[in-house]
Amino acid sequence: MDHESKIKSLENRVHHLENEISRLHELVTEIKTGSNRSAGWEKPVERTEKVNKTIFKPMREIQPSPTAETTDWEKILLQTWLPRVFILVLIVGVLWGFKAASDYGWLNSSVKVGLGYLTACMLLYAGYKQMHKKREVLGQVLLGGAISILMLTTFAMHILYGMVGPTFAFILQVIWIIFGVWLTVRFKTQVLAMISVLAGFLVPFLIENTNPSIFIFIGYETILFVVFLYLAIQLSFPILYVSSYILLNGTLMVYYGFSPDIEQAFLLATAIIIQHAVLLYFFLTTDFFWKVQAVTLFSSALITYWWVSLIYQDLSITLFLLLGIGTYIALSYLWKDDKKRVDVLATNGLVFLFFFFFHFINEEIVAGLLLLQGVAAFYVAVKYNSLINKILAVFIYFVGTVMVLFSFIETPLSIETLQWMILLVTLSLGIWINWKNNQESKGKVLTIGSIAFTAFTLIFVSQFTLAITKDFDYETRTLWLSFAWIAQAVLTIIVGLWLKFKQAKYIGVGLLVLTLVKLVLLDLPFIPIQFRALLFIVLGIIGLIVSRTFYQKNK
Repeated sequence: MDHESKIKSLENRVHHLENEISRLHELVTEIKTGSNRSAGWEKPVERTEKVNKTIFKPMREIQPSPTAETTDWEKILLQTWLPRVFILVLIVGVLWGFKAASDYGWLNSSVKVGLGYLTACMLLYAGYKQMHKKREVLGQVLLGGAISILMLTTFAMHILYGMVGPTFAFILQVIWIIFGVWLTVRFKTQVLAMISVLAGFLVPFLIENTNPSIFIFIGYETILFVVFLYLAIQLSFPILYVSSYILLNGTLMVYYGFSPDIEQAFLLATAIIIQHAVLLYFFLTTDFFWKVQAVTLFSSALITYWWVSLIYQDLSITLFLLLGIGTYIALSYLWKDDKKRVDVLATNGLVFLFFFFFHFINEEIVAGLLLLQGVAAFYVAVKYNSLINKILAVFIYFVGTVMVLFSFIETPLSIETLQWMILLVTLSLGIWINWKNNQESKGKVLTIGSIAFTAFTLIFVSQFTLAITKDFDYETRTLWLSFAWIAQAVLTIIVGLWLKFKQAKYIGVGLLVLTLVKLVLLDLPFIPIQFRALLFIVLGIIGLIVSRTFYQKNK
């Protein structure tokens, strides 16, 4: 019996433990889900939460609070800039060592060239080692120094020692550039790319040739630009992108500076046109750092025109500008759904059109064409909400306005009168476009625009009146001018009453006051008393009528 009792007791204990495990499992489930469906377990849950709070509170307290990132000056100064400075020191030391060896006759030319190439190989080996050990900055500096020494040694071997001819030296320099490009692609480092592109564009100047070929020079520099621009796009190197663009222009400018009378100078401008076309192609087909590309393409349009106008003949310049205008109009239409690109395309098209008007249209009508171009460009810019095109449109319109202001009306029926009429019409259109698309400050736009329009109209009326009365004496001319001002004031007030535009009425009153000031300060000593009386009577009557209209409104 004792044995059976022990067995039964053991079974009861096992059953009790199973119940406890089951209830503990339910407890854990309730804690995880946040529920508390079992009233009998309220106290254990509270106890568990208290335990959790006790356990986890210190862990929260010891977590460091987020702080602003601090600049690691040690890394910047000692790991980044220190090796760059001392690789330059090393290169200068090598050059001075070779010079000392030459001065004292310690080494012959072959040994010095051999040591130069040996030094470059050692730097290449050390640079490879550092790159594989993840010391990228030091490795880049060593590899870049190796490329530099290879090119300098080749330069010395060709120019200083005359050991090889220009063709073989040029081939060697191209090989070092290709090697630098390979290293750039292999390690994806912009530092090596910058060293290679700088050295590449300088190679033709490191070769001594008594009969240089401009075709080889232009072809080499243009191909080099395309290669490095493509490399910059593929590896997403914006600095390399801009540098290759600048260096091509720089090297061609230096070449032209030393040979301004060369017969095939048109090839220099042709290379820049090719450059602009390549920049345009990548701008349309890639999305890498497109803002940098946009600025580069815009500046390239200006520089390309400068080259073309400097070297090409008039007919060729005209054809170039027409081609540019047509190209950018077509591209703007094709990319009309891509706002970020169509803005730049339209801007460049406006630039070419601006230059076309400025240089190949009769000077007498240039101002009017610029005004029409400016207001049309402003309409397109507002429609597409392009800030840069708005700025360019306003600039073009401003240039046309200044030209009109400085072209005085000599005779009533003249080109100058037509230019002034175009100015007033386009100014009205510009104010309307701005008012129509500026919902937040329509009143301010209308007020400022009305004042500007009135000021320009007053200048036009004055010049036109003086042109009509140019054969009269001074007293008669100033009298007619006062009547013209009064007429403009009355017309302005009538328009304000008709359109219920109170600003126009205020402006008209201002014109009347301005006319009165002119009469008192300038005209009284020169106008006969009968005309003086007539002017004051007319001005007084008009002033009273205007006052009456305001009074009726207020009443």
